[in-house]
Amino acid sequence: MTEPEIYEAHAELHNLRTDLANLHQWAERALNNENADRQYIAEHLSAAADALAAGGPVPAAPFDADSDEF
Repeated sequence: MTEPEIYEAHAELHNLRTDLANLHQWAERALNNENADRQYIAEHLSAAADALAAGGPVPAAPFDADSDEF
């Protein structure tokens, strides 16, 4: 592995960790909302995990976890 490849892999790992941390924060906020639809939360977490495992971006959340709108 060349030095540029190592830097690229390090950057990808950093981005993955950031995406996972953001996803975790979203899920915590969503689950703390008593009106939250847990099915939507589970479906989004599943889709996000699949996208991240495939190297893609996290899909947009189905609703804003900070609001009561679903």
